[in-house]
Amino acid sequence: MRTIIEPRYSLVGTFDRDEWRLGLGAHVLHSSDTSVLGNREDPDLSLGWRRETERGHFGLSGQYIESSTLSGTVLDTGVVTTDGTQKLSTLTADWSYALSERGTLDNETTYNHARYDIPSLTGFDEYANTLKYTYAWSERTDVFTSMRVRRYEPEQTSAGAVATNSYTPTIGMKYQFSDQLETVVHLGVSQVSGSGQRRGEGGVLLNYRGLRTDASLSAERSTVASAEGGFAELDMIRGSWSYALSELNRVGVDAAWQDSKGQTPNTLQTYSIWGSRQFSPFWDLRLSLMYKERQQNGSPDAQATIAGLTLTYRFPDL
Repeated sequence: MRTIIEPRYSLVGTFDRDEWRLGLGAHVLHSSDTSVLGNREDPDLSLGWRRETERGHFGLSGQYIESSTLSGTVLDTGVVTTDGTQKLSTLTADWSYALSERGTLDNETTYNHARYDIPSLTGFDEYANTLKYTYAWSERTDVFTSMRVRRYEPEQTSAGAVATNSYTPTIGMKYQFSDQLETVVHLGVSQVSGSGQRRGEGGVLLNYRGLRTDASLSAERSTVASAEGGFAELDMIRGSWSYALSELNRVGVDAAWQDSKGQTPNTLQTYSIWGSRQFSPFWDLRLSLMYKERQQNGSPDAQATIAGLTLTYRFPDL
């Protein structure tokens, strides 16, 4: 049995055109069997700044987070079977500039620094830059193209892992069927240096927001930096549905399936149902029940059922 407490504090300050965000959090876990999963107190710290301009914005943000390699995913590439700690630091710089009434240019530069305290996982640094151009074709249609360049550098002490580059050009379209329903489709090709692997990427998203009902369905194929070395191929399908029983009560269902094709191929699927109650503009209560299952060749299947209770308090504006 595991008991999890996650206190979080967020502070947002706006000064003329500048916006500052501060996030302080912790993941406190108590395990009834410490031989399987030890007790943990993991910090989650973030700081961000953003300035609005006449034709766009620019900003900087940073985050430091520690997490268990056993109870969570390792950078979306699946779970591992050894309890260790992932220490992840992230720095992001982004800007957006309206070239014309219809055309917008966006850029995001990210640096990830990941380290692990177990020998089966490889620490790494990842450098990434994404340049994107969006054109408003009509009132309902936006078309876009982007170029993403990434470099993966393994920790010096790691054996077998080598530095790798990834290049991913993409084209896509966003279409608004109605005020409630929209879709986003994108297609691209990922070229990885060294191995010379070339793989098609892409995805589709359907999003619906009604008076009482919200729903979304997405399918995506991508590559992500892996703690097993290099870039891992990842296929993912996600779906969610929620319904407002009243102004204060809401229920929902979430489901996700992912297939990781790294050095240790595995599949992970999760299903959950939940209900929430708003007691006031500041207090929320959420009850949830989640089922997880992992399958991996050469290892027994792993299942877990997790019941959760989340109490949220939002401080009034200062």
